[in-house]
Amino acid sequence: MFKRIVGGCLLWCLAMPLVAATAQQETIVAHTKAKFDEQMDKLNIPGGALAIVWRDQLLAIHTVGVRQAGQPDAVNADTVFRLASVSKTFAGNIMVQLAQEQRLDLQAPLTRYVPGLVLRTPQLEQQLTLEQVLAQRSGYWSHAFEDLLEADQTPEQIKPRIQELSPVCPVGQCYSYQNVLFGFLTKAAEQSSGLPYEELLAEKIFRPLGMATASVGLVQLLANPNRAWPHQRGGRGWTSMKPKANFYRVPTAAGVNASARDLAVYLQAMLGAAPQVFRPELLQALQQPQVRVPNRPRWPIWQQFSEVSAWYGLGWRVVQYDEHKLFYHAGVVDGYRPYIAYSPSTGYGIVLLTNAEVDIAGTVAANFWQDVLGDPEKTAQQRRAAEKQLQKTSKKRSRRAR
Repeated sequence: MFKRIVGGCLLWCLAMPLVAATAQQETIVAHTKAKFDEQMDKLNIPGGALAIVWRDQLLAIHTVGVRQAGQPDAVNADTVFRLASVSKTFAGNIMVQLAQEQRLDLQAPLTRYVPGLVLRTPQLEQQLTLEQVLAQRSGYWSHAFEDLLEADQTPEQIKPRIQELSPVCPVGQCYSYQNVLFGFLTKAAEQSSGLPYEELLAEKIFRPLGMATASVGLVQLLANPNRAWPHQRGGRGWTSMKPKANFYRVPTAAGVNASARDLAVYLQAMLGAAPQVFRPELLQALQQPQVRVPNRPRWPIWQQFSEVSAWYGLGWRVVQYDEHKLFYHAGVVDGYRPYIAYSPSTGYGIVLLTNAEVDIAGTVAANFWQDVLGDPEKTAQQRRAAEKQLQKTSKKRSRRAR
């Protein structure tokens, strides 16, 4: 068992004065921190960070454990983690900003912005637009050619293979999650802005919001001494490993690094706290669901609403529940597991970061949103039912063990 190093703080972002949390907020924060600590300890995860925001307030940053197994350096609010597919939310933000500035056309073909990219037919080349790729509705089979990326091929090496792909549904008509294809949006952003992608993010998002430790790429991750190391599980528990370069080669899909403090500021901005950086029309565009995701959300909270559906938007996942929406994205890559989410109707947002590929969002975030969105009486009933089911399962296992 790792020696636990735990830190918590009540902070404020975006130069706002400190305001005391309400009793309800204190309860939500305390419950979420306790569930986070429980899961970190239960799963013996080396280190992690939690942040909770409400509109322009940073209610809490809470950190647990160490940056690297076997070393004493503790995770803190500014420890940088890989964001994996959470990076797609930044890509959506950038692409929509460039479109609203009329520096690119989201309805234009992807091939216009990616030199040398050839699709299977001329018709496909006209149909597959930047927006179709950004909204994960290309129509190709999911995760196309990721095996080549994992085999250390670059996007330029993979590019000729894209011509082999045939759609499994008409372009724009079905959800189809991509990383390699999504990565080609990097070229579109760079060509339209005249800037390297990492500088574009710094100019448009990181510096204006004061995301002091956010960056793009493996070199920048390794240059930060306050970084979380990725870990893999072995016979002797978690061991650290060197970060891999492969998915960093698709920056729009998986290239961003950031700390819990950075992401708290980011979510505050997504909730409207920085209109001079994220204009209302930008947020409105980013909050439009684009394509239906077949699987229905399974967390208990969604059972409390009459209409619930899952969607993908412009770089963000969306849960539509009755007249409200929850926006989120998770990721997993080579020893990291991030999750961010926010709800415009309630004003709440949450950040979860770990330096191991273990899903704690399924428990911690699920409980958080249960507290925020749920009817207290129904939530209590659901939790009692879950506890009874757990007790029944435990008894059955005990009988089998005899």
